[in-house]
Amino acid sequence: MNQFLKSGETAPVAGTYVEVGHGGGKVKDAQRVELQQGDKLPNAKTYTVTLTHKGEETKKERQHMWMLAK
Repeated sequence: MNQFLKSGETAPVAGTYVEVGHGGGKVKDAQRVELQQGDKLPNAKTYTVTLTHKGEETKKERQHMWMLAK
């Protein structure tokens, strides 16, 4: 099950959930939480991404996701 979950969603199954990047990549100092089925996922870290296109910079706020650890 490589389903990404957002903060505040309920855990579909009991287990250990690990914080992952927006696309599923590893996160430095990632949080790990033990949840039971139906528990809400805690807030994950937010980060800012700076995109440059044709000389213009755009900043976007993103938040890490949660994934069930194997």
